[in-house]
Amino acid sequence: MEQHNWIEKVLNSTNGMKAVEPGDDLLYKIRQKINRPDTVSPTTVWLVAASVAVLVILNITVMLSETETKTENSATSAYLETTINQSNQLYR
Repeated sequence: MEQHNWIEKVLNSTNGMKAVEPGDDLLYKIRQKINRPDTVSPTTVWLVAASVAVLVILNITVMLSETETKTENSATSAYLETTINQSNQLYR
């Protein structure tokens, strides 16, 4: 019985409490931060655009140099193949 009374006393201990309200300054500051639109500076936008442009130019340059290298390698490979096919041996 004593334990039951203690449980009831603990459960009823919050009955007289009032909700705490923030001060007007704090509430105003919180609302200002919530309502403020997120913006990105123009400098950041230009830096990102420049980075993307540099990456695109680098990719195109690498792709073009790879195609030139492939044509040179294919000519060398063709010469090596004809040389090996004539004698059917790699070493003389």
